[in-house]
Amino acid sequence: MSFAADFVALKQIGADPAGGWSRLAFSAADNAAHDWLLEAGRAAGLAARYDAFGNAILRLEGTEPRPALLIGSHLDTVRNGGAFDGAIGVLAGLEILRRLRASGQPGAPVEAISFRDEEGRFGPFTGSRAMMGQHDPDALAKARAADGEALAEVMAGSGFSPANAPRALSGIAGYLELHIEQGPVLEQAGCPLGIVTAIAGQERLSLRFTGQADHAGTAPMDLRRDAFAGAARFATAFRDLICAAGDPALRGTIGVVKLSPNQGNVVPGEVTLGLEIRSTDGGTLPRLRQRVLALAQEIAGQEQLGLRIRALYSESPVPMDPALQEALVASAAELGHRALCLPSGANHDAGILGRLVPSAMIFVPSIGGRSHCPEEETGPAPIEAAIDVLHHAVMTLRRARA
Repeated sequence: MSFAADFVALKQIGADPAGGWSRLAFSAADNAAHDWLLEAGRAAGLAARYDAFGNAILRLEGTEPRPALLIGSHLDTVRNGGAFDGAIGVLAGLEILRRLRASGQPGAPVEAISFRDEEGRFGPFTGSRAMMGQHDPDALAKARAADGEALAEVMAGSGFSPANAPRALSGIAGYLELHIEQGPVLEQAGCPLGIVTAIAGQERLSLRFTGQADHAGTAPMDLRRDAFAGAARFATAFRDLICAAGDPALRGTIGVVKLSPNQGNVVPGEVTLGLEIRSTDGGTLPRLRQRVLALAQEIAGQEQLGLRIRALYSESPVPMDPALQEALVASAAELGHRALCLPSGANHDAGILGRLVPSAMIFVPSIGGRSHCPEEETGPAPIEAAIDVLHHAVMTLRRARA
């Protein structure tokens, strides 16, 4: 088998008649994909198993009793998602283990891992968080998908036990992940590879502007307390604030807008905005958060609106390990491949492991910047180059990394 053949085989699992692929975490399609991966690993002569959370692990034993170098990503998808997101990283790990086994190279153990539920059906990055011991057992016991399915029931039905999932960090030398960029930067730069410098942190807030609902035909314009007018002013000012910061890696998005009563003949009495800020600079996020809140309060006061602010989520940036980054950069240079160093605005399993163990990522271009959709696409040449670079780096690291 080869990476190309593996990719074709995996694409047969979870193909959705409505378009794209739907391997939702712990669904029948997702389970079938992970069973397929373990069988492919066994066929390649690798040790293959599930851990207590259902993460699929392939292992090539080392010739030395040292911590293992991990290569990983995920096989689950969003509904009607693409074929490349996560999958190419897992299959790259399988391909590299095959190559290492065939070469007989001495060194540390190497594992290829598919983490369950990266896409967050039951919560953000539940599989990698479980392995890293970052879950609250009570929260896991209560976790439910949007369709009402309980994670605890899924675990019990599959024979998994999340409480036993955490892994000793002393047994991990480092973590490497190949992933599609999910954005347009590499393609626009004409560069086949990206070496990730850091994974952006996030601040998510809910802002509720409260005014007064009135008849749209009789309430004078100068006497209205129009919640949407205030929210719209804030939205424009928020975008201007982000753009004026002069940081090309900074992102600000208002992705949720809820109006009440949401009727054409009624002045909106209440508007809720859901926004997020992303940055790879740990100091930027709290400073910008305060400026955003001050801006919202200023506009609410000018529009005579009430304002309620609720923090939804906060995650600090995760710098990638300098030594692992350098190993990828050096491998790319030695193999003659151009590589651009860039931040990741999206979080990944590397962002979970990277808080506790040395981690690094390599990106390949997303055509048109598309992802999480059936049109998601990456050409074969960058993927082949990325696998070669990752393989070269792993060969170097497994000889040298204690």
